[in-house]
Amino acid sequence: MSLPPTQSGTGFLSFNSMPPRIWITADDDMFDEVIFRYWREEGYDVTYLPYSGGGKHYFASLKTLHDDLELGETYALIAYGGAAAACLKAAIKPMPKLCALVAYYPTSLPAPKTKYPALLKVIVHIAGSQISPAPELLEYKSYRYEAAAEGFAEHNHPKFNAVEAGLAWSRTLGCVRRGFKRDVDLEGPWIENLKGKFESEIASQGSLKTVKTMTTTAAPHVTLVPTLTGGIGIKNLEEFYREFFIPSLVPDFNIRLVSRTIGVDRVVDEMVVSFTHTDEIDWILPDVPPTGKPVEIAMVSIVGVRGEKLTHEHVYWDQASVLVQVGLLDPNNAPNSMRAKGLKKLPVVGVESARQVLDVKKDRYNGLLEGLNGA
Repeated sequence: MSLPPTQSGTGFLSFNSMPPRIWITADDDMFDEVIFRYWREEGYDVTYLPYSGGGKHYFASLKTLHDDLELGETYALIAYGGAAAACLKAAIKPMPKLCALVAYYPTSLPAPKTKYPALLKVIVHIAGSQISPAPELLEYKSYRYEAAAEGFAEHNHPKFNAVEAGLAWSRTLGCVRRGFKRDVDLEGPWIENLKGKFESEIASQGSLKTVKTMTTTAAPHVTLVPTLTGGIGIKNLEEFYREFFIPSLVPDFNIRLVSRTIGVDRVVDEMVVSFTHTDEIDWILPDVPPTGKPVEIAMVSIVGVRGEKLTHEHVYWDQASVLVQVGLLDPNNAPNSMRAKGLKKLPVVGVESARQVLDVKKDRYNGLLEGLNGA
């Protein structure tokens, strides 16, 4: 793997002068190119500084990272391993124009009561395999990843852990944005995606509009969790939306948005979906002939955004509630083996769950608990 060259970002974070500068520093002469690509897609200019064992030359380099910045410009520093420990030590004293410092699994931690300059944003990611005080005992912001070992955030490392790496990335990105005092629009790309899926009369046009909102530098994926439908990669997703998703939207299909939460690199929609099962709906009720039954379900969609493109979407709903409403699951039909043990009713509900999201009523709660107790 070759050393990534310095490049300027061109995303929506770009501004009139130069893109915001990030220095990445780690122990090896070569580093994870995926991480460099992520930062460039977010619109940052990225340069690599090898730690190479540290020493006087390395610390001298740290002190000059701001030299070519213009008046008013700042930079962020993201460090890994031994380099992270060195940067945490160096930054205790103010480093000119440094606005954010992120340290991944440093080989040693500053003393718990260490304080950093007030304007410097600092977070430390600690692997569960490391011995460290609990995060709440540290004066500086830290996160501990119990299921991870050192190297968990580097894609080319044998200890890479995708879940913990993704969580740490979100926190890192948030820290860096706060350091640069930058706001981004995550809602815009998601709204364009929704328009493609739900407002296009022709399936082929809608599928193309939908996938145009997705990243092409990696394989985006969509997972509709209850039915395990969706796909990975632009070609596969375009086919999924064209052949299965968009054509199965029945005429009265409706989405009522309940809440929208916008994070650092996620948009979370809570909604209630309603429709009449007048045609096969491949992604909710695959291979189920139309029943003519009305359905209302609470649904949650979690969308990842990097730069101006969507990286993934995970959609969750209560499939048991759907099956109850279309007549494929009877809550009163408990298995005989469980009836013999006192179970009178399956712990599932129908339309009541979606309606409770829209209109909370006291008398809808705990009906199943009363039934299980024999009331």
